[in-house]
Amino acid sequence: MANEINIYEPRYLAEVVRTAPPTRTFLRDRFFTKLKTSSDENVDIDVVKGNRKMAAFVHPMVGGEIVESEGYETKSYKPPLVNPATITTADMFMKRLPGEDIYSSRTPADRAAEKLVEEYNKLNDMVDRREEWMAAQVLTTGRLRVKGKGVDEVIDFGFTNKITLEGTKQWGKSAADPWGNLRDWKQQVNRNGFANADMIIMGKLAADHFMADSKILDLMDKRRFDIGAMAPKELEGGLTYYGHLNLPGVDIYGYDEVYLDDETKEIKPLIPDNMVLMIPSNATFMRAYGLCTYLDDDKVWHTAETARLLRTYVEHRPDRRFLELQSHPLLIPNKVDSWLVATVC
Repeated sequence: MANEINIYEPRYLAEVVRTAPPTRTFLRDRFFTKLKTSSDENVDIDVVKGNRKMAAFVHPMVGGEIVESEGYETKSYKPPLVNPATITTADMFMKRLPGEDIYSSRTPADRAAEKLVEEYNKLNDMVDRREEWMAAQVLTTGRLRVKGKGVDEVIDFGFTNKITLEGTKQWGKSAADPWGNLRDWKQQVNRNGFANADMIIMGKLAADHFMADSKILDLMDKRRFDIGAMAPKELEGGLTYYGHLNLPGVDIYGYDEVYLDDETKEIKPLIPDNMVLMIPSNATFMRAYGLCTYLDDDKVWHTAETARLLRTYVEHRPDRRFLELQSHPLLIPNKVDSWLVATVC
């Protein structure tokens, strides 16, 4: 047959992974931009944190003062396995279907390949959504709980910039001070995390209280005091832009993306409704991937240093061909405390 191909050749499967368009995910794509694939099951990260020590005054006859090295801490993480699979029907399109025009410009192999890409995209979307969930968990808790079949562990990154407002200080109550809170929190991130947290992402309830706060509304109404401007508009990918505050110098957003909770089967927001995330807009956290491995039908092990590994295998009784996507992702905030999360209501 002309244009005959084997759509299950490893080289072709790798091409499918390379050319398929990814699902856009805001938290992952915006803040975890530094990609690293490991040649081992573990990923090693050097964590460096400086201080604000000043240079010392010395007499010209004494000479310079030796500055001790800050050093660094190497942490090793084992990225968890994410491994969705589906029963593929792509090879059923390799033969001409009943009623098909034999002079069609599209060959059965073309349609089979298109079906394979469609099935891959379904699996890849699932992995993308898991990575976005991981990004949200890391940013809102500083921890990542890996729980599934045969695995239940917590990866703690040592994050400490967590705030919980109590009593009448909660947003929407009598002593609430959202503007003062934001100014204090930005200063805290600057001092503890050595970062300029110029971007705020609010949960729905937090945003509602913020936009309705009397002090915020009063500041926006000042004619000679340019505190900022609130001009909400919808953006792509579930993002809403609320406006800008010149003091403390932040852009304010809402993020409406949700996920299906594995345990409760409930739809939940990635950014909890009562939470505020304050983060540098230019954050470059790590998105790392461990080594992918599998055993083929000839009992030979294969490894690949890649973010995604696509393969097929056959099972019998009943006879089925599976399409499997393997990934070992781990989202790592290698600059701990360079952001802040607050439960405000």
